[in-house]
Amino acid sequence: MRDWSYYAAAHRYDVHGSLDAERRCAALMRELRSVRDESELRRRADAGDRCAFIALLEILVDADRLDELRAMQQAGDDRAGTTLMEALVEQGREDELREEVAAGHDVMWLVDYLSERGRLDDALVALQRWARAYPDRDRLAHARRLDLLLNHGRVAEVRRAAASGDQAAVRRMRDVTGGQPAEKPDSAG
Repeated sequence: MRDWSYYAAAHRYDVHGSLDAERRCAALMRELRSVRDESELRRRADAGDRCAFIALLEILVDADRLDELRAMQQAGDDRAGTTLMEALVEQGREDELREEVAAGHDVMWLVDYLSERGRLDDALVALQRWARAYPDRDRLAHARRLDLLLNHGRVAEVRRAAASGDQAAVRRMRDVTGGQPAEKPDSAG
């Protein structure tokens, strides 16, 4: 299971590096969550209390109230948007994930989701569509494509691109081979 940026215990109550402050915060949030005092959590979160904000996100995700996360994100809270995307990935809600990407969320959520499930070709198609829709992001899409191919063991494809003069592929092959010249495309598969 993946850690959440705003939801995981590892990031839950990091309060200025003070262990005592973290413990007090954790105890208060457990109390507020146990009585489900969302109005107090919202009041504290709106006042900038990170612990309260995270506890509120936990309640929303646990109760599958993702529309509220969408509303928070649309009101300008990127943390809620990140949590929404993480929840969709974690819950395997691919159709909703695709809808969110179509509505403007970063395509890499979908690309990573597909790639992590062994659906590399689908991930590459999603990335290619995104690159066509945002031609100014073509270099980013190409770099991500090369990384995906390498991560999935499709080194020969990157090697062929390098051999054909693709400088990004040449650099990635140099990284992979530890600075050694890349082999010719017909010498390895």
